[in-house]
Amino acid sequence: MMSNSTPLTVSYFILGAYLHIGYLRYLCFMITAMLYIVIVVANTSLIVVICVNRSLHEPMYLFLCSLFVNELYGSTGLFPFLLVQILSDIHTVSAPLCFLQMFCLYTYANIQFCNLAVMSYDRYLAICHPLQYNTRMNSNKAAILIILVWLYSFVKFTITLSLNIRLTLCGNIIDSLNCNNHLVVKLACSDTQVNNIYGLFSIVLSILVPLFPILFSYMRILRVCFSGSKQTRQKAVSTCTPHLVSLLNFSFGCSFEILQSRFDMSGVPSVLRIILSLYFLIIQPLMNPVMYGLQMSKLRNICKHVLCYKLLADRMMSNSTSLTVSFFILGAYLNIGYLSLFELDILRYLCFMITAMLYIVIVVANTSLIVVICVNRSLHEPMYLFLCSLFVNELYGSTGLFPFLLVQILSDIHTVSAPLCFLQIFCLHTYGGIEFSNLTVMSYDRYLAICYPLQYNTRMTSNKAVIFIILLWLYSFVKFPITLYLSIRLTLCGNLINGLYCSNYAVVKLACSDTQVNNIYGLFTIALSVLVPLIPILFSYMRILRVCFSGSKQTRQKAVSTCTPHLVSLLNFSLAAALEVLQSRFDMSGVPSALRIILSLYFLIIQPLMNPVMYGLQMSKLRNICKHVLCYKLLAGSYLNIGYLRYLCFMITAMLYIVIVVANTSLIVVICVNRSLHEPMYLFLCSCL
Repeated sequence: MMSNSTPLTVSYFILGAYLHIGYLRYLCFMITAMLYIVIVVANTSLIVVICVNRSLHEPMYLFLCSLFVNELYGSTGLFPFLLVQILSDIHTVSAPLCFLQMFCLYTYANIQFCNLAVMSYDRYLAICHPLQYNTRMNSNKAAILIILVWLYSFVKFTITLSLNIRLTLCGNIIDSLNCNNHLVVKLACSDTQVNNIYGLFSIVLSILVPLFPILFSYMRILRVCFSGSKQTRQKAVSTCTPHLVSLLNFSFGCSFEILQSRFDMSGVPSVLRIILSLYFLIIQPLMNPVMYGLQMSKLRNICKHVLCYKLLADRMMSNSTSLTVSFFILGAYLNIGYLSLFELDILRYLCFMITAMLYIVIVVANTSLIVVICVNRSLHEPMYLFLCSLFVNELYGSTGLFPFLLVQILSDIHTVSAPLCFLQIFCLHTYGGIEFSNLTVMSYDRYLAICYPLQYNTRMTSNKAVIFIILLWLYSFVKFPITLYLSIRLTLCGNLINGLYCSNYAVVKLACSDTQVNNIYGLFTIALSVLVPLIPILFSYMRILRVCFSGSKQTRQKAVSTCTPHLVSLLNFSLAAALEVLQSRFDMSGVPSALRIILSLYFLIIQPLMNPVMYGLQMSKLRNICKHVLCYKLLAGSYLNIGYLRYLCFMITAMLYIVIVVANTSLIVVICVNRSLHEPMYLFLCSCL
């Protein structure tokens, strides 16, 4: 810890605001990671929607696109850094990285405020001068304004940063969760008068430059609203409400951040200071895409069109005429007509609950092991890095299936838009390719560990393992887009897929056009997907078996302990994948539909569910660390010695827990899916449950 009196060369800063929260940091990590994922997905989705729809290439939506890009920029400057710091025992950051983060966060804030300013001016022109709007504000002018906003922010803060870097510092402790410009200045021994003057000038400039057009625009809008028609007022309210909410929310967050950095806030509880310092960096990127996506009718309608279609049952397309398919109907959900309406409702709610519970278990199990491997340096070995890649792939594949299944189970009309269908095909097929390739490099790793134990650390290092992982993911992602392109170009004569989810070959079978290229390349891809991984797997296990037969008992035990989970996982996945290929390529109408459904879901459910449990229990090092993280040895006197009665107590406790979960979850689902129960009383009841 550096003193505050002697000038020194600071190479790193210590972040003093992180509290010692023990194992709560894993919960904080998961919450922060989920927030970041939601922000990235929400903002990226709206950016893509605006970019690909030409009807949204209007000034208002271009400004929104700039806003969402800025949310991603600001979030990326904060969240990855926070995730690393939450799991670290020593909260330090190198000086260059600290200054880079300051640049990102301060330019993010300035761009945000300036973007909101030009958006207010755009709304003023649209409401006060509707007839002249297209000449005063077109797409080219909007693009120029956006470029100027970003350039102005980058240039302005570059000067601030250059003034800070030249300072001589007498300390390196920053009382914050992230790097803060004024807190770094306060560590200086040298004269900071220039920094303080330019800092205040920069703050005034950052506020006044956007504030004048905002005040001018809203004063004129208010005047027009008071003197204008009801239609003008409605237009003003619908387009200005999200902008005003975003502006006020951002202004509040920035105001507190400025007060906290410039004045002594030691009287405010540390937890509250932390929450308020992160407020404008988290709430704004989280709130804006949701608010604008719901409030802006044109954007909302296009999002609805992309994500889901409200279709009538009699709009099923015939299988004889060539047509442009914009959606697919999933026929496997329709084969339950023998059930009454009441039985059908009960069955689908039960299926929904079981599917949701499976997804939660898969996410929690795989995420937990990923976190354990990432935060424990003793597990940063090739074998555990391959396992980490495997668990990430389980999450990837499950996310491509389960949310889709949950939506379809509760839907009355089982349709999926064509883009979403092809996206799911891409996810599930690449998941299968990555899984098999990952198991292949794991078998090669086990071969080196067992057959060449003394040379293992030179033949297979962590860096080489990372290269293998990158290559296997790239190989799968590069290989399948060709298959997908061949399927997308086909002319289809129908849109009824006899499955629970989208399948590539099921789409190919709907084609009217020539599918010879698809069939040949499809078989070539299957052969490639099987043979490329199979050869190193067979080679590895043949060599392992030879060593086991000729080696010592210790070698055989090591082989059994490390290879058993891998072999079980490999055989299980191979069996399930083989059944899926047979089901898609050959006529399976003689097999009962319920059995076909179970077999089609087998490798997408059992593998992600089984792998974390099996590897977590079988791999001793991983198992011991998981035990250390999840539970402590309790004192002998903490529980009564009740002998065999403990099994009775266990059963009673388990039954009570199951009853509580089922009863409460059932009522929550019933309230959520029945719109007639969307009343205050039932919403409060749902919250209590």
